[in-house]
Amino acid sequence: MFDPWRFVDADDELVADFLAGTIELIHELGATLHPDARIVARDGQVRLHCEADDNEVLVRLPAEAFIPIGRVQWSTSADALEVDGLLGEFSGAQTELLVLQTALHNACGKIPWLVETHPVLAPDLDDDLVDAVRVFRPSFRRRPPSPASLFWSNRVFRLPAAGSSIPEPMALPIIDLLDHHHGGATGTWTGAAFTVDVARPDADGTFLDYGLHRDAIGMAVVYGFADLTNPVAHSAPMEVEVPGVGAVWVLARGRARTGELLPPVVDTTGAMTTISRVTFGATDYVDRVEGLLANAPWSLAQGEAVVTAIAQRNVEALDRLLEAASRSASPAAEVLAGAARRQRNLIAPYAH
Repeated sequence: MFDPWRFVDADDELVADFLAGTIELIHELGATLHPDARIVARDGQVRLHCEADDNEVLVRLPAEAFIPIGRVQWSTSADALEVDGLLGEFSGAQTELLVLQTALHNACGKIPWLVETHPVLAPDLDDDLVDAVRVFRPSFRRRPPSPASLFWSNRVFRLPAAGSSIPEPMALPIIDLLDHHHGGATGTWTGAAFTVDVARPDADGTFLDYGLHRDAIGMAVVYGFADLTNPVAHSAPMEVEVPGVGAVWVLARGRARTGELLPPVVDTTGAMTTISRVTFGATDYVDRVEGLLANAPWSLAQGEAVVTAIAQRNVEALDRLLEAASRSASPAAEVLAGAARRQRNLIAPYAH
């Protein structure tokens, strides 16, 4: 007989009940969970762990167990997740999973915690810190979302419902408990199910790569945490004056509509040179900054001067962000400071 409780290690009986109920229901729908998987809940924080070898299947979740979150109308409450109505059809299983997941996250106090700690919602960020972040993300806090919409935007995947080919925002129970690491698993859509393999890039647990090559500040303003192992740092949008080159404008727009990074593009046809994006940091999937030289009619010395000027301006902006964050006792300021330090560590070597 299937025992959902064997996967649960929680310090709260109510949280344990909701987790076990979720596991039992998705199992009935055809989901599989690695025998060594454990869901650990402590003080409202819930994580999925597994000590199995990398690349073994951790979770296989059939489309019937996806929750179409985009079809739910949520209240604007800052205290709890509250369903105001359904905007589309739900199966009986989807409705039950929606109730279980809403109850689980409310039992963990997720909405009050999000409001207190997320840089987009925290009520105690001062104007200087907000302005310092806007140097890197100009839209930061200009149109704050509701707590519920921000919460779900950080957890959903765009996948089709069972019997459909049209992707829509889907909550994936159990899979959405995996924390982020850039070396984590990426997940696979088979056409009938979403599968995630075990990936343990360090000793701290089992991880999922949230994707899209966001940098530390991007992760902080989207997901609300400082990604201290992030391998990339994207330049803020800015104009710099470079001796021997002239004015150079970094657009910070180098993404496809899918969100994936595009190769940097240098345009020197106008009065001002524009660069679609500049990314610092050396990884196997991001263009090195020196790659800009292949797209621009600059000498090596000119290209190095452009890179140095952009790096210096970014470091100055990050120092202002760190200074503003140091004057705040907000948990959200601490998140932003951690992200800024990581960003600075990646960019500073190019500023000399």
